[in-house]
Amino acid sequence: MAYERFSRPNLEGATERDVGDYRLALVSRDVGADGGPTVHVFGPVAGAREEILRFDCFRKAPHYHLAISYADNPVVAIESEDPLGWTLAELGRHFPDFLERAGAPNELDAGWEGQLSEALAEFRSAV
Repeated sequence: MAYERFSRPNLEGATERDVGDYRLALVSRDVGADGGPTVHVFGPVAGAREEILRFDCFRKAPHYHLAISYADNPVVAIESEDPLGWTLAELGRHFPDFLERAGAPNELDAGWEGQLSEALAEFRSAV
């Protein structure tokens, strides 16, 4: 049996958009005394669609995870007064870099920039 550090995310009520082979999802999460918007990035890993990145834009302790569903990587704090704004801006500027840092294939189809821009704009308006 494969070991999973994290349970599969609950995407009920999520705003989801595809960017090439990747799916981005924005959902609100409450985890105990903290919570807030979360941006998930799913993509191809060993023939399956796995969670590659998770940005937990929580009120108290915002952070993100790299290679969340298949590697043991540390949590990285988001040092911003506006963690969701920071996340959307960083993904807009550095999406391929985040994929590379997570060890994911980052060969994006032609037109991915437009798809990403549309997805991020929709996420901004959904909150």
